[in-house]
Amino acid sequence: MKTRRLLPALLALCALAFVASPVARGQEGDAPAAADQGPARFNGTWRYAGSPSSGQQIIERAITRAVDGMNFITQPIATGRLRDKNPLVRRIDINLTSTDARVVFDGNRTYRGQLNTWTNHTFDGDTVRVEFRHRGDSIVQLFRTDSGTRRNVYRLMPNGQLRLEVTVQSGSLPRDMTYRLNYRH
Repeated sequence: MKTRRLLPALLALCALAFVASPVARGQEGDAPAAADQGPARFNGTWRYAGSPSSGQQIIERAITRAVDGMNFITQPIATGRLRDKNPLVRRIDINLTSTDARVVFDGNRTYRGQLNTWTNHTFDGDTVRVEFRHRGDSIVQLFRTDSGTRRNVYRLMPNGQLRLEVTVQSGSLPRDMTYRLNYRH
């Protein structure tokens, strides 16, 4: 008999606790607010989370794997080109809206364009075609040149960091060059 009288009070208490919780109100807590679900959650300045030497080692290992098996004449040439085109980016500035993207590497190399539209950028005399795509928890930035392609995937991680996943492809390389770097706000 007491259980029948306690049950409505217990249910009311549980409902009150849920309504009062930060998650139910969309405040900080386990679940992000609705405004944090869109592309703007990528926006801001992201800095490399490791030491410069550890980041450079990650890139060097990726270069070594990509050129492994090339002959003694072409391997040093490919290694030098990959080093030149893949410096450690210490700072990434992202500004993403529902229609446009802007990504700046280390304050001096800016890529911008409409989402899902190829745009031309010229750096050091080379023309690069760039496209941005927003897919849920990631931004995909595609680069296309006469010598190959590069794909940067910026992925939001559960720990609040941004992971940059790089894939470089070229018919001149025996295999793709791939590496990952983590960034934090």
